[in-house]
Amino acid sequence: MEFLSSFAKRSGSPSIPLTIPLTILCLLSGMSACQPPSPPMSQFEEIESNPSMGGEDTRAGSDGQDQTPLAFQERLDGAWLHYSQISTCVDIGSSLEQYNRSLYTVQVTQSEHGGLLERWEACEIDLSPVISVRAQVPEALRQSVYPIETDAGLVIGLPPSQRYASAALIELWGVEMENPLLDPMPKDTDDERLYDMDLDGEVGVTLRIGDACLAYMAQRRVTHYHGVFTAPDTIEGEALSITEQYIIDASSPLCKTAYQTRSNPNRSVFKRLRIDGRGGAINLDLDDDGSVSCDELSIGRNELFIERLAIIELDHSNCQR
Repeated sequence: MEFLSSFAKRSGSPSIPLTIPLTILCLLSGMSACQPPSPPMSQFEEIESNPSMGGEDTRAGSDGQDQTPLAFQERLDGAWLHYSQISTCVDIGSSLEQYNRSLYTVQVTQSEHGGLLERWEACEIDLSPVISVRAQVPEALRQSVYPIETDAGLVIGLPPSQRYASAALIELWGVEMENPLLDPMPKDTDDERLYDMDLDGEVGVTLRIGDACLAYMAQRRVTHYHGVFTAPDTIEGEALSITEQYIIDASSPLCKTAYQTRSNPNRSVFKRLRIDGRGGAINLDLDDDGSVSCDELSIGRNELFIERLAIIELDHSNCQR
């Protein structure tokens, strides 16, 4: 996709939630104590954090004048941008913080009782490097995973005091499961649930570890989002997420050893913005079909990050035990 390739220009391709083998990290860094140098730039722009909207219901136009006040909608139906920032602690002698920053479009259908059917499309996935090493994933893999539909989300309350909870967003890579939430991950290369998901001739999914080697692996990432409305077109809250991984094989023995990771929920958040024009929200539905594609999202992406979305910068002190 042209949009994805344009934002992967620094790292070569979109990055994913991956544990990079400790041996490779130390060899590539050339540092005996594995101390982190200044990492390469993220494909997301590094900008200063904006204050929360705090319930404000207007947006300034290009001339600096307030536009028509935003209106709360009784239902969540429509198209949303969902920006997730998941923090993980990586234990490699010292404990380092790593962020998975994912940008989704979510098409929402709400039932009368507040149940939510959500269709998730990942437009950008960026994993911050650990000791200057960044994992990369081919576009074929992204296309084979998404879209994902969930049907157990919930919204309760009346505007402006609504609360939101997503269903479990389960992202499976290279493995099939009857019960994706509860089934155990594979532990053996002969596990029949492993398959060539990205159709490259190798079982599982193929990931490039910097310029060092290729890893063939399976992965499960499970995430729940819980939040509140902070403006008529904005939901903000916490993300509870965990990732499991099984390395099937690698092009080099150095890439077969994974390091230990820990979820860091106190630093994991999300922000969701309505992007279909309803109630005066920003309208990125350029073809007026009721949904917003990744290509359409790219049109207003930069402005949204400057004005509405803020990147949380790495702070390794948050991972000290």
